[in-house]
Amino acid sequence: MNEDYSCPCRDVDPDNFITNEEVIELLKTKDSYKFKQKDYFRVYNCVHCGACGTHYERFLLKQKFLEDGNKIEGLSEQIETLKKFGTPFKHNKSRIKPLKGTNKNSKTLLYFGCFTTVKTPKYGENTAKYLLSKNIDFCILDQEICCGYPILCTGEVNTYNLMVDRNKELFKEKGFEKIITVCPSCYMVFKKHYSDLGIKIEYFTEYLTLSEEKKSGDIIFQHACPLKYIEFPGIEEKLKKIYEDSGYKVVNAPHYCCGGGVGHQLRVDVAEMIARKRMEDFKEIGDQISKIRENSSFITTYCPDAFWILKFYGKKQKIKCQLKDPCDLLM
Repeated sequence: MNEDYSCPCRDVDPDNFITNEEVIELLKTKDSYKFKQKDYFRVYNCVHCGACGTHYERFLLKQKFLEDGNKIEGLSEQIETLKKFGTPFKHNKSRIKPLKGTNKNSKTLLYFGCFTTVKTPKYGENTAKYLLSKNIDFCILDQEICCGYPILCTGEVNTYNLMVDRNKELFKEKGFEKIITVCPSCYMVFKKHYSDLGIKIEYFTEYLTLSEEKKSGDIIFQHACPLKYIEFPGIEEKLKKIYEDSGYKVVNAPHYCCGGGVGHQLRVDVAEMIARKRMEDFKEIGDQISKIRENSSFITTYCPDAFWILKFYGKKQKIKCQLKDPCDLLM
């Protein structure tokens, strides 16, 4: 089993890291042992960036942790919230402003995802505005139902299946033929667990094209780990061409996870350590750019979770690059 990969969880919490070889062995012998409560720190160390290649198997370990009778603080409340409100955010309805130009009868759905609608609404709005500027026909839902990924990440499969069933029923009722997602997690879940509906699943970056007006400035990308490692190998090169052909200079910044996604749902300590580590990279690069050139410099990401991490932790680190979403940079 290959152990030659860059893992942020192993870097910041080595004492609790489970190697690929150990993951496979734990799954092979799962009937011969039971996880104990103290194993929580090891089993939930992973933020599922996908770099190791065993992200799916690590989900199975989380399922076993719960099946063995162990507890996660706050899980019962999270389950009840999802069942009652259809979203992990009990007190927060969608903050995305009403959009003009969408077609309520369209068979294409633009699906923002729970995190985008509540934590990064401007990100979602700009994505929708960009698609409308490209004459893309789509509708949006007044109230989305969570794709289920947040609860799947805990290992609680029954509630996840309930979210899947609710969405499937809704999608069939609406007769959707295509779903464009704004969130990598939603994209992965819809592709893997909704394929039987025959709905085409696309990610919004597939609609990004050369800017009509010449742009300028330096851009640093925080790439979305699940898309880079799992769904869209080569996405870096594709996006680099679009933005450089639009006039920007894409700065080479070696990839590293930002700690977002699953990270800030469970092992928050691990997520924060990874986030701080990544922000140090961006601060160093931003400082170097400002010394060499006086033109504008930006930092962007095609993941709304990562955008929130960059906004929250980047401000603490006083990163000099201006944070902008990828659609805003092209409009």
